[in-house]
Amino acid sequence: MNRTAWVSALALSAGCGSVAPATAARQSHSNSIALSPDGAWLYVVHPDADAVSVLDIATRSIVHDVALGPAGPPVVNPTTSRFDPAVAPRALALDRAGAKLYVTGEKSGELYLVDAQQGALLESAAICSEPVGVLAASDDAHVFVACSGDDEVIEVDATSLAITARVVTPRKPWALSWAADGTTLLVSHLLGAGVSALSTTPLSLTTTWPIASRGPESDPTEPHGLVRGLYDVALRPGTSELWVPHLLLGTDTPQPALVFNNTVFPTLTVLDGRAGTELTRLSVQAHPGDGGAFGDVVSGPRSIAFSDDGKYAFVVDTDSEDLLVVDATQEIEATIVRPLPGHMPEGVVFAGGEVFVQERNTEDVVMFKVSESASGVSLSPDGAAFKSLESDPMPATLRLGQELFYSADSDDVPITQNHWMACASCHIEGRSDAVTWLFSEGPRDTPSNAGGTLGTGFLFRTADRSQVQDYWQTIDLEQGGEFQPVAQKPLLDALAAFVNTALPFAEPPSTDESHMIRGAALKALRAQGQMVFARVGCVTCHNGPALTDSGDGNEALDLAGPIVSSVTMGGVLLHDIGTCVTSGPWPDVAHVDIAGHPRPGCAFDTPALRGLVDSAPYLHDGSAVTLDDVIPIMLRATPIAGQASPTLGAAPTLGAADETALVEYLRSL
Repeated sequence: MNRTAWVSALALSAGCGSVAPATAARQSHSNSIALSPDGAWLYVVHPDADAVSVLDIATRSIVHDVALGPAGPPVVNPTTSRFDPAVAPRALALDRAGAKLYVTGEKSGELYLVDAQQGALLESAAICSEPVGVLAASDDAHVFVACSGDDEVIEVDATSLAITARVVTPRKPWALSWAADGTTLLVSHLLGAGVSALSTTPLSLTTTWPIASRGPESDPTEPHGLVRGLYDVALRPGTSELWVPHLLLGTDTPQPALVFNNTVFPTLTVLDGRAGTELTRLSVQAHPGDGGAFGDVVSGPRSIAFSDDGKYAFVVDTDSEDLLVVDATQEIEATIVRPLPGHMPEGVVFAGGEVFVQERNTEDVVMFKVSESASGVSLSPDGAAFKSLESDPMPATLRLGQELFYSADSDDVPITQNHWMACASCHIEGRSDAVTWLFSEGPRDTPSNAGGTLGTGFLFRTADRSQVQDYWQTIDLEQGGEFQPVAQKPLLDALAAFVNTALPFAEPPSTDESHMIRGAALKALRAQGQMVFARVGCVTCHNGPALTDSGDGNEALDLAGPIVSSVTMGGVLLHDIGTCVTSGPWPDVAHVDIAGHPRPGCAFDTPALRGLVDSAPYLHDGSAVTLDDVIPIMLRATPIAGQASPTLGAAPTLGAADETALVEYLRSL
């Protein structure tokens, strides 16, 4: 059934006034959607509209649209053509009474306090870089926030929004959840560290439970790979089990065998919430010792909710655009709702026999009645999907591009096969998955697309492409899609428009690498680092607005130009800086670009330096784990940058203080 028919069927299935309010339990984990304690109202964030909405469930109507941005809804900037929300609210939390609503602004770095009944913004405060997960303490006196850009979790006074405690965590803390004792705070780490447990009296990091990578396997289609995309962690009611939806990325398979069904695997890992040990792992195929398996391929597991008795888990899959129901006792798929009526589901809650799903791209909510019989569980649509935002400020072309970027829904667009993978499977949050893939050209670290590619010159590490539209080849070869550059140009143009003008820039950390310096002192340190950057010659290659010389002398980005090592009109400027992989099982090799023009194996395009701190590891092959690892490599290359026949020279002398300042400048970009 297509989406139009699905929505028509929804409209006939139930009357809008037929839902009796249910009682919602205490909010157990951070989410983009929440239910009031009496079950009458829904609260939904709108990252693309700088707003949070209050919805009446019985009437399917908007009670309040609460603007969080100081200038109102975002608009397309007429100068830059960019669509840049100023707030980008990502998660929300209610206090126990349902009187106060706390909302994190990932872009603004602020925490917002909203009167949950009146729909009025009461207060906001700058708290950290890129806050996402948020939860209220059991006594409602404090609020906890995961600061993904600072690698910290903070405690905030619930009334004044003043920061009362901080704790440093592993990289990219994302979702927050309560453990079975109700006082231990759990945090997932988006790019793979696992789940950390924090004491809240006082706030301190107790331990981090890693979720282990798996494989390689003799059969590359067996679920395996590196753990990434840990968007949620939730306690299964009545147990100490922690359920974590995430991806496994099978980086061990080289091209040409590297394709969709041996690359990205949806996974639910179940941890013992007392010891942190792995109990079971569920995916599209069972391993010996695992639980059951999903009967359907899904992609991009994002948010999870449980039935009150803990028997069923409801998982929204953002990329395959479905609702997967797992029998949590038997650890096997129970049923699936596919397709959902809208696009890009990101949040899910359960209460009173109803499941509520928030769909970000189409700015709506869809509801399902859950019933159980001797034959199993079933979900039936409870009315038509209803809008959650009065007016969508994002232009339609960008909404289409957003749908395509995040879509593995092969029922709707030809971007993959059998719902396997989306662009966002590797470019998590539009950025990097922090892994290195074995492409035919050589080992390649996934670059970040934060802020788009306009003004950054050529694309790919060896200038193999010149525009986002060229990625039709990636869609067809790796994702199993059926895109053609001519026949589907409007879709490729929409995808390019979204990537280039609606993927936000990364925000720099609000603290230094040691988590000791902030504010004016950090600003001064970064200014010192900028001077070091210029003095040691980094600006030879990293210059201009995007800090790259890619495309210099070749404004049209003509792929056919000759390969040159110094700026030449019409040339393709590449550099050998001593980082070429020449040994081992998968070296860098000479190859051709997308149009058949030759490219050397050991000469590389200069990357733009925007959002560096959020794009680790570094270099074309991901061989430098940190910026501290990068600096000596680049200093050795700096004296010879621009020479026609470069020979690596001795590194300039750089004292410890200057090196620290340089790192902090790079972290600020």
